[in-house]
Amino acid sequence: MTVVKGRTCPDEQKAYQDGAYRHGYAGSVAIPRVDLWIAAFLGLRRQDSAVGGVADPSSLGMSPVFAFLCSCALVVAALAANASRLGEGWAVPTFYCAIAVIFLPAAARIIHPRASRLERLALIVIVTSALFVVRVIRAPVAFIDHDEFLHWATVNDILEAGRLFLPNPLLPVSPLYPGLELITSALVNLSGLSVFAAGLIVLATARLMLMLALFLLFEKITDSARIASIACLIYMGSSTFLLFDVHYSYESLAIPMLAAVLLASESRRMEPGDAAGWPTVVATVVLILALAATHHLTSYFCTALLCGTAAMECLRQGASAMQKRRAILLASIAVIAPVAWSRIVGNPTGSYILPVLEGGIHEVAQLVSSSTSTRKLFVSDTGALAPAWQRYLTMAGVALICLGLLTGFLRSLVFNGQHRNASILWPPTRWRLWRSSLLQILVLVTLAYPVSIIFRLTRSGWEIGNRIGSLSFLGVAIVVAVAVAAFWHGTSRGWLRATALAAAATTVLIAGVISSEGPRILVPAGYEVSADSSSIEPMGISAASWTREWLGGQHFAADRINRLLLSTYGRQKVSTTLESGQDTSMAITAADLGPMERKLLIGSGVGFVMVDLRLTTGLPGVGVYFDGGAQDRNHTVPLQSSSLLKFNSEPDVDRTFDNGFMVIFDVGRLGKARQPAVPGKRAGEPVQSLERTDGDLQ
Repeated sequence: MTVVKGRTCPDEQKAYQDGAYRHGYAGSVAIPRVDLWIAAFLGLRRQDSAVGGVADPSSLGMSPVFAFLCSCALVVAALAANASRLGEGWAVPTFYCAIAVIFLPAAARIIHPRASRLERLALIVIVTSALFVVRVIRAPVAFIDHDEFLHWATVNDILEAGRLFLPNPLLPVSPLYPGLELITSALVNLSGLSVFAAGLIVLATARLMLMLALFLLFEKITDSARIASIACLIYMGSSTFLLFDVHYSYESLAIPMLAAVLLASESRRMEPGDAAGWPTVVATVVLILALAATHHLTSYFCTALLCGTAAMECLRQGASAMQKRRAILLASIAVIAPVAWSRIVGNPTGSYILPVLEGGIHEVAQLVSSSTSTRKLFVSDTGALAPAWQRYLTMAGVALICLGLLTGFLRSLVFNGQHRNASILWPPTRWRLWRSSLLQILVLVTLAYPVSIIFRLTRSGWEIGNRIGSLSFLGVAIVVAVAVAAFWHGTSRGWLRATALAAAATTVLIAGVISSEGPRILVPAGYEVSADSSSIEPMGISAASWTREWLGGQHFAADRINRLLLSTYGRQKVSTTLESGQDTSMAITAADLGPMERKLLIGSGVGFVMVDLRLTTGLPGVGVYFDGGAQDRNHTVPLQSSSLLKFNSEPDVDRTFDNGFMVIFDVGRLGKARQPAVPGKRAGEPVQSLERTDGDLQ
């Protein structure tokens, strides 16, 4: 049913009423106008205006102009990033404005029905490339985000040892899913590039592969390049899209592989005697196996999608026996592959995922029962409140997504039907007449989006909600795209409505970035306490590099940030509760080095302790100084310098390094009989002159 300027087309109104009488669910009274409006709003009847488009399919249209506009916006983004390092207050808002300038004009052109297929594809590639450059501008010379260090350490192990599955105390599960690290190490060995440069190439290729695969997948299941391109725009509004899913992390490669699996599984519908379709099946199987060895959660989600698709294919009327067998075969392999890989590498995911999931579910239950959130919205762990414009944009973005889902959920199901002008309510025989089983599953996946919002209201469940949200956006994108094309824009040929919808899509994009990064999207001028990327600075890197040059490979206990630097720049072994189950932070932060603290350090095999006196200047930006143990979560005031420096008074502890803010203590002799010490020399080490290098507090 078509609604134009708030009124229902008379012919369609009559046809709808006639159909209602014929099927017996309207009674003997004419349907009120409000019911017709609700039916049109929710999309209870098929609308095919979404497929339109009249441009030359081979025309690039205005894409060169938009490429130039994106390049200008990137210059502004670079200036803003540099201004942030100088402490300018206008840097973060300007950076967000540059992102909006990259996205909004191209979105308006894509939403307008007169753009050609080639132009739409070109604009998707341009916007995707420009947004990836935004990530490079934010961190142009080295990895700075927490998860990137975890996988960087695994790559270093592969390059140095020449073999897989070496233990990584920062993230023990990382070496067991080495897909990303294998590709990076191969590129490093072939090209001689640094790990950072090779990682950027891999990430850029994966990001481009993701958007091209999504465009082709959405086009395949909807038969519309317009809906496919709009869906790609909406997918960019995921909170993880701009930065998290281009961090050097296994999920950044796994999600593009998931899109490739889905595209390959839908690329050809086999019929009896169709031998040409089997190479596609083989390619799909190879991708499923590769995904199983790359990322556990994405592999499980792929399994759920393919199993759901197989179930829908078995229910779909008109599906051939060959198509059903093919879907069941792919679903079976998708089930077997991750389970088999997990058993091969030792079932690591249960102990890794279940505690996080249990904590998140427990807090969600508390939220539902008491209606009080354990996490204050828009308030950081240090108590800082996000600016008003960020709060309002974030709420507006969530509201727009919910509105798109409301108007697109049923409309997508009707759009996926095989009959024009067919109600999904009657007769029941039409319920199983859909064109794409995968599209049916993606529509149902959108039901996980509200669940992700609930998880994000809790402290322990925030990460779960963030991951669920990024995966559910595969369905959110296509459902909202159908709503935009078939309802909100409809048959309009003007630019006003397309521009308004593009502004709404831009709001969703910016809201997603804010909910993920907020004010920390850029590197600040000064050091921030335990704030991940805002805590990575030259003095800490220099201290970690010093340990590699002068101490060789040792076993360290340190705070959350310095253990990342020690493991990567210093190539040291670090103590974490994930690996040993012992929280060495209790020994570092205790007021005295008593028997329990000594036993903890000795039992963990720690030889050196690095303390960072800058931790005493504020509360942790991410909520924890160390591993997030019970004691770490109870800090309500900054750490005391007397606690960190208690090692100075211990006769069995040597002060090995001191640059004014960072101190390294040699605790290797704790619990051992003292031996006569040679001045300036440790057992087994050559005499070294350690020059104190004082650094400024940044």
